Amino acid sequence: MNIIATNPFTPQSGLEPKILGGREKLVEEFIQLLERRKQGEHFHQLLLGEWGMGKTSLLKFYKKLTQNKGFKAVYVSLPKISPRESVKGVLVALIEEIIFGLGIHVDSGIEKTSKNISLSLIKTLEEIFKNADNELLVVCIDDVQNISALPQALDILRLALSNDIIISNTNYLFLLASTPSGWRSFLQKYDPIGRFFRKKQILEKLDYDSFKNTIEKTIKNTGIMFDEEVIVNCWEYCQGHPYELQLLANQLYDNQSKGIVDMGCWEVSLLNTLKDLGIEYFSTLYNRASDREKVLLDIFAQKKSYLSLSELKESIIFERKEKGYPVSNIKNFIYRLVDKGLILRNEDKQYRILDNMFAEYILRFQ
Repeated sequence: MNIIATNPFTPQSGLEPKILGGREKLVEEFIQLLERRKQGEHFHQLLLGEWGMGKTSLLKFYKKLTQNKGFKAVYVSLPKISPRESVKGVLVALIEEIIFGLGIHVDSGIEKTSKNISLSLIKTLEEIFKNADNELLVVCIDDVQNISALPQALDILRLALSNDIIISNTNYLFLLASTPSGWRSFLQKYDPIGRFFRKKQILEKLDYDSFKNTIEKTIKNTGIMFDEEVIVNCWEYCQGHPYELQLLANQLYDNQSKGIVDMGCWEVSLLNTLKDLGIEYFSTLYNRASDREKVLLDIFAQKKSYLSLSELKESIIFERKEKGYPVSNIKNFIYRLVDKGLILRNEDKQYRILDNMFAEYILRFQ
């Protein structure tokens, strides 16, 4: 009897995937950045990626890689804040997380100050570096978009890191991870932030080879085999999305029969995956759309391809035969859907739904 290993796919929040597929080039770039930073070149790094692209996994991998090189590193995840929060409160929480993650004791003066927060931050960062006792300290800050309601906090951090005291007496490398839309909200209010965090790594979806290799390497020595047809189907639905891959493959693995994942377990695995995605993200995403916009989303979900405005109008009039639908306003509806992050636009001014899994969720559950 073959022994089946514990499910190696890790869609759970905070857990790192067993195989960090398709990110080899980014990892190599980071190793080079570490060497350049160690030699005194002054810069900080930005990691951009949409939901589920693996920003958290990559940041945590960078932390381990940094420590493996003999340097100190800390990982911090920023919680969602409201505009009612204070800038001081955000910075105090950030500093406390850094101190806790490093396991050192430093008295932060930020909370006590009533005037110059930037100066207090500079002194605290200098003290943290001194207590960390290392030639390089890497600070990985995840979910930066969660503080977009208070962009001043990030600008004060920028001012502190660009101060001569910090540049001369410390050697920090800050790695910030954000969604692209979240980052744009900072730039709209504080343009210097973009120039300061100018080095960027952008996480895209995996190509097919990386997608397939991730599955095959993850299940290696588990006693489970995925049929080729299942892998192709996974690609058709996930289109290289790392989190969707982990979630769907996790379901498929659990529904295997006699050590084989074949098309017999596809439907139940897909349905469970869509339900989970609906709870975690898709329902919120879908509800951003108005009733008029949801009609267009339904068309995009059915077509799963790029459509022009004229093709959308024809579908409304001749295929769906929507009576009373304001066809003349389709252009405005489309622009709103783009702004809400629900559809994509290509260079030919054609549009398609954001994601094939999102399309399937709409067709089955809406």
